[in-house]
Amino acid sequence: MKSIYKISSVVLLSLVLFIYACEHEQGTGPQGGALQPTFSSIQDNIFTPKCVNRGCHPGSGSPMSLQAGVAFGNLVDVQSSVYGRPRVDAGDPNNSVLYLKVISNGGVGTRMPLTGSKLTSEETEAIRDWITNGAQNN
Repeated sequence: MKSIYKISSVVLLSLVLFIYACEHEQGTGPQGGALQPTFSSIQDNIFTPKCVNRGCHPGSGSPMSLQAGVAFGNLVDVQSSVYGRPRVDAGDPNNSVLYLKVISNGGVGTRMPLTGSKLTSEETEAIRDWITNGAQNN
C-alpha cells in the first residue's frame, strides 16, 4: 500500500513540475501566452516584466513610462528628444530608437534593458516585426 502512495506522489510531483516548466518556457509571458509581434503581447511579455517591473520605465515620473496604458502613446511616432529620430517609426525598425536600443546598434546609446540579460532573439524579432507591420495598437 505504501508503494502505491509513493508512486502516486511521484506522478503528481512530476505532473506539477511539467506544467510549471511548460508555463515558464522561453517565449511565454506572465499569462503563459506565446510572444507575438503585437503591441499587447510585447507589453505583457517584454515591457511590463523587463522594463516597468525592474524599475527602469515605471509610471509617472520616469524618463519614459512603458507602463500599460501609456506605453503606446509614449513610443509610436513620438520623436526622441535625445536621438533626433522617432522612438518607434511605424514601418521602419531601423529608424526606431526602441528597436536600435534593444539590439544595441545604430548610435542610440546604451543597450536596453540595462539590468538583467539582453532580450532574446525571439523578443527582438517580435519588436522588429511589430514595427515593420505598422506598429499598431491592438
